[in-house]
Amino acid sequence: MARYIFRGNLCGTLCGDCKEFLSGVKVRLYRLRPEQDTTRLAVADPKSTLDVLDADHISAKQASLLGEFDTDAAGNFTAELDAGYDGGAFEIDVYCGTVPHMPPRPRPGEPVQFSITTLQPQWRERGDALLAAWSYCLPPRFWCYIRARFDAWVICGRVTVCNSGTPAEGVRVFAIDRDWLQDDPLGSGLTDASGHFRIDYSGADFRKGTFINVELFGGPDVYFRVETVGGDVLLAEVPNEGRAPGRENIGPCFCVELCIDQPPVVRHAWFTRVGDFNIYSDIDAGTGLTVSAQPFGFPGAHGGPGFGFWSSMKLVGDCPITHPSGGQPMRYRFTTRPTGSGGTPTPITGPGMVDAVKVGTRPVPWNFGAGVSTYPQDVYVAGLGGYVGPMPAPLPPPPPGPPPGSWGPMPPLILQPDPLGWVTMPPDATNQGFSGPLIRFNSASIVPGGTPPGPGAGNPVPPADQKNGVDYQIIFEAEPVSGPSPSGPTLSNSLDHIHINNWLEVAQFNLEQFSTPGTGSCTPITDAVDIQYTMDHELVRGWSLSLSTSAVIPGGTPVLPGLGIPPAPGQFVSPRGGNGLVHLDTSTWPKCSYAVAFSRQLKLTDGEIDDSGRDPFVAIFCKD
Repeated sequence: MARYIFRGNLCGTLCGDCKEFLSGVKVRLYRLRPEQDTTRLAVADPKSTLDVLDADHISAKQASLLGEFDTDAAGNFTAELDAGYDGGAFEIDVYCGTVPHMPPRPRPGEPVQFSITTLQPQWRERGDALLAAWSYCLPPRFWCYIRARFDAWVICGRVTVCNSGTPAEGVRVFAIDRDWLQDDPLGSGLTDASGHFRIDYSGADFRKGTFINVELFGGPDVYFRVETVGGDVLLAEVPNEGRAPGRENIGPCFCVELCIDQPPVVRHAWFTRVGDFNIYSDIDAGTGLTVSAQPFGFPGAHGGPGFGFWSSMKLVGDCPITHPSGGQPMRYRFTTRPTGSGGTPTPITGPGMVDAVKVGTRPVPWNFGAGVSTYPQDVYVAGLGGYVGPMPAPLPPPPPGPPPGSWGPMPPLILQPDPLGWVTMPPDATNQGFSGPLIRFNSASIVPGGTPPGPGAGNPVPPADQKNGVDYQIIFEAEPVSGPSPSGPTLSNSLDHIHINNWLEVAQFNLEQFSTPGTGSCTPITDAVDIQYTMDHELVRGWSLSLSTSAVIPGGTPVLPGLGIPPAPGQFVSPRGGNGLVHLDTSTWPKCSYAVAFSRQLKLTDGEIDDSGRDPFVAIFCKD
């Protein structure tokens, strides 16, 4: 009996570019009943078939239930359908006992079940299983209606610096409901590296039900305040902003763009992120791998669960120009060592370990053609050719001699870590410090990699030859330039576990018919083609073999091995990849050209850009 495996992913659009995964819900699949028009339902747009079901409708189709399957934190589910299912169309329902990010409330909402669509999966045969996949994101009007039934309200937004559009990271946004007599705080959220924030609240937060706090409309009338984590106010909207068009009586899902006049003054010294990944919340303390994609739940998110790090990584944090306690001029550095080694950390310094990165600006005089005025000069940290000290650093000199007028492009100030890795803070840094990338660390300087040798296409990589990453600790220190003292102690924090792997995959691929002496890609194929392949890496995101042609192959285009494809006899899979031989009987195939491609991609990121894979290996053959 055939085994059907149906994989899916569900999300819900809140508003604008804000989405969330449908985590912790149940997906219910139902076979169609005799009275239903299978063809009409299967081709209908899901937007026209979305429907909340009452108890009678749920009860009426209970006997047709094929199975119930839970979604994970990323909205993924896998349904294995065996007895009683023949590969036909089925209904897809979702049962919500709650909704994601549901705030605590005195009385939980009633569960909701809704239908999404009727689907006829496009099954592909692989071994003893048939596979199909599907994904869907609920439109905002419907998903926000579902959230409203649980009295779950959300504000999604982004904070930027007004003039530059630069994201304002690490600021706290407060949402307040404007009432006639007493305003209600709805909640607050901290911005991430892209300036995005999210505030979840319930209707109880603005429907207090007392005689001095009366809501005359359905939703809150919202205005905002933005503060630094230290409490400095960056934006304070007047309460009447809550009565302005677009802010009055907002719905359960609301998106907003806010901007602040100036970025916050730097007051703390700490290491916060590797690229976009927070060192405390986004990197697993036990494995050193990433926990989730970033920025989580927003378009453009990259990475995902189980990614390692490689290549040149931005180490991000804050360092003020003076010590937060004693006021002395500051310096900072990063050091590293293998996790758990207990050895002396190695300073991150020099051209092999440090790649150039912009860390801030400072105001300097310059002439761009309208006379000398003050402009921001970019400040970089680089491994070579930079200024070590003492501070203040020299101002950029104007070009020598006449003619007067524009001095041309302004050169940057380049700071270079000293032999112990210390970077001295310029006392004239904009906003009294650096907030963002502090150094770019070339991880290959301590964890080398490259392209490993392979065992030959079709063969497994012996365990002794498999290449793996290494776990490292990265330590941040900031202290007075003169050294630590009772009034200015060394400030330090660390990422104790980051998994670094700079190896590429073992990827080998061959058509056996072209391996015989005297044959090649112009040798015609008659009765069979045999594909030999080997894929091996510690962190595999995806790999696949695929066949393409303009010909119509009897029985359909065959499904070839890849990640998530059950192996056929003579083929082997593991979390590291797979290897084996694919035998294709081509005796009945039309005379035409055919292309076999071998694609692969790794779970590796530099914190901002993920591995996109190498160019596919492609073998072309002609059927005679």
